[in-house]
Amino acid sequence: MEIAGLVGRDLGRVSFPLERGKLREFARALHDDDPVWHDPAAAMTAGFDAVPTPPTITTIAAHWSDGGLIGHALRLGMDVERLLHGEAAWTFLAPVRLGDELDAATVVVEATTRAGRRGGTMALVTLETTFTNRRGELVARLRDTMIETGG
Repeated sequence: MEIAGLVGRDLGRVSFPLERGKLREFARALHDDDPVWHDPAAAMTAGFDAVPTPPTITTIAAHWSDGGLIGHALRLGMDVERLLHGEAAWTFLAPVRLGDELDAATVVVEATTRAGRRGGTMALVTLETTFTNRRGELVARLRDTMIETGG
């Protein structure tokens, strides 16, 4: 894969709501049985602004993006048959709440190569997605590293 010129490449933007049904599904997937997720009365008692979101809820942005993380890899010319997800790291800057609508913008922030342990050259591409709420507050950053293994 050719990595020259990838840094700074804009991979697009999506907007998505953090609505109760999706948070309930996410909690179910995490085996979290707290009533605040599953019982609307419990959530109302807690107060709309007090209903938390799981830290990794921003991963649902991939469901709104054309092809998700694989779509990003394809747009970058990566061979998805040799693709690994290297790491994901979140930084939270403000609370993310039920009812927020987030705008997610993804940009390539790093692209390097190195020799693979089994031969060939690996390409490492790091994406940064920033999440902004409707009040214009930057609430989170997600850095994903994709690795295309050597051929």
